[in-house]
Amino acid sequence: MSAKPSSLPTRVGAMSAELRGRILAGQLAPADRLPSVRALARSRNVSPFTAARVYELLVAEGLIEARRGSGYYVARDADAFGARHLGGSEPLVDSIWGLRRDYDGEALQVDAGCGWLPPHWLFGDGVRAALTQVARRPAVCAGRYGSSYGLRALRHHLARHLTLRGVECAEEQIVLTQGASQGLELAICALSHPGEAVLVDDPGYPYVLAMLRARGRRPVGVPRTDRGPDAGALERLAAQTRARLFITNTTYQNPTGTTTCAQSAHALLRVAEQHGLTICEDDIFAELCPERTTALASLDRLERTVYVGSFSKTIAPSLRVGYLAARTDHAEHLARLKNVMSLSSSELMEHIVLAILTSGRHRTHLERLRQRIAEARARLTRRLREARIEVSPRTGGMFLWAKLPGEPAELLRRAKGQGILLAPGELFSPLGQPSGHWRFNVAHADDERLYGFLRTLPG
Repeated sequence: MSAKPSSLPTRVGAMSAELRGRILAGQLAPADRLPSVRALARSRNVSPFTAARVYELLVAEGLIEARRGSGYYVARDADAFGARHLGGSEPLVDSIWGLRRDYDGEALQVDAGCGWLPPHWLFGDGVRAALTQVARRPAVCAGRYGSSYGLRALRHHLARHLTLRGVECAEEQIVLTQGASQGLELAICALSHPGEAVLVDDPGYPYVLAMLRARGRRPVGVPRTDRGPDAGALERLAAQTRARLFITNTTYQNPTGTTTCAQSAHALLRVAEQHGLTICEDDIFAELCPERTTALASLDRLERTVYVGSFSKTIAPSLRVGYLAARTDHAEHLARLKNVMSLSSSELMEHIVLAILTSGRHRTHLERLRQRIAEARARLTRRLREARIEVSPRTGGMFLWAKLPGEPAELLRRAKGQGILLAPGELFSPLGQPSGHWRFNVAHADDERLYGFLRTLPG
């Protein structure tokens, strides 16, 4: 079968790659003068237009510079550019990015503990169709800032969608954000003060820990059980710390995969009422669950809860569209704070998400994605248990929480030697304590190279 035209190397691509390689290898030194456009064209038997495009690409990359009336030269800092460029592609950012920096693109073979789904599992076709649809409406792309609340039509759609999930709210109670991450940061800034303790799941989402510390808050861990956060521990810690905010994952929690049951949800809300806590409910994995789970916000009617959602796990993380749902006064406060921090979110991206959500194909995509995750999860669970690895029960979604034998630092070192990146439990602990547990991503860890490594561990 012949390659697709878009995958074939062009003359511009081939020539720029060759010249780039010579610069990065030091064969051309900083400030060296390059052949003129016409000379390059003659030497390669191409048109001057093609030769000019080669230089334009390398100027855009910063490898060469154009001097008016003089020609093209290797950039003065091209050697430094090469030092940072030769390491391969930029590492994808997630909770284990610090570990990932030690791997280059070729050395990393199995990203077993990462925090995202493979791009081809997500809704790329839907994004492309929505881009085409939105591009046909020029008014959508007008040069203006959006509302600090976000696109009204998308908020209206979300209000109806959340009502079907039991979270009753109006569109003025919804604030669109640049992904769930901005939603969490807004909640932290609006609902707690610097110097205060903020209660979090333990183990929990590492970026929440980083956000809290960056904003001068002190994260205090509430033990996570297979039925959700330990309500008794939450009550004790709320009394001891006088915290005003508790941040928790409800459905398919990161990293354990556990879901807060209805009984635990009622208990958590009783503690919140008794101690004046606001609960920030991070429920970004809810769409991955085939059945409706018990959202705290559905029981509480957003009285003491702020509900955070996102489309990164089901549509595409690059869209950076998430949302907060809160009682009206909280929503107004959050929208004002968002306006101060970023003026507005991207109305263009919000139009694209709305087009996707209102397309008939989105529901089919979700069903297919859930099935794919369930099948990968079943395979990974079976293979881990065959390798005598202890897997936490009562879990679901894209993460498995498993216990490996051995000292974590030594396991990381051995895994790295085989091109495998693992996610140790200490990354998810507010105190950074090793637990013997590790996070596995069911979409990326289902790999024979990982299973071969696990078979070498002591029984």
